[in-house]
Amino acid sequence: MKLSEWINIYIKITDSLNIDRNIDLYSSFILSQYINNKDDIIKTYSNKNFYVIGNGINLKEYLPSISRGVIIVADSALSIFLENFNRNPDIIVSDLDGSIDLLKYQYDIGTKLIIHSHGDNIDKIIKYADYFKNSAIGTTQNIPIKNIYNFFGFTDGDRSAYLANYLNAASISLIGFDFNNISLKNYYDENSILFKKKKLIWAKKLLTILGNERGKNFKEGGIIEI
Repeated sequence: MKLSEWINIYIKITDSLNIDRNIDLYSSFILSQYINNKDDIIKTYSNKNFYVIGNGINLKEYLPSISRGVIIVADSALSIFLENFNRNPDIIVSDLDGSIDLLKYQYDIGTKLIIHSHGDNIDKIIKYADYFKNSAIGTTQNIPIKNIYNFFGFTDGDRSAYLANYLNAASISLIGFDFNNISLKNYYDENSILFKKKKLIWAKKLLTILGNERGKNFKEGGIIEI
């Protein structure tokens, strides 16, 4: 996918979800004040087999399918992954919406961290991003700016898959992706649930596009090859 193609999709996503694109861009400028590393931090993972871990309700069932390769975990799936798999992830993709203590621990033991900026996490970027400044990479869903990348994708899960593709993945296996059921949190109201469901629809569309680009037919399941 080219940046121009992504921007057209991004406009459609933000219009459908009533997201302010200017605030998204503003957030990326703020992140750039804390995180300004180049992507060579993760280039060592290029051309390998990738497993991308999502937060589907049946994730635990499919974790044993993981074999040798690079593991990217979407932040929302991190705690379940660590509780049920005897290995630390290689990369975590996060918008700082999960457990910060868990992110800090993983970062401190060497897991690479991709921090995403958008209009709803500016406060968290200001509060936490400085901790990760030495070896994290910043991303945006808007126009990329100096040392803030746009690997494409919208949710932590599909962004993780697009990151693997950016690294010229030999294969990408999506583990525990569920596009029909959201992982509920006790503070969600009806509007939050509807918003999350719409995000899942977009995640599926984006992963279908990526699969097509990679010559794969996207088929839903606990293990998806794209």
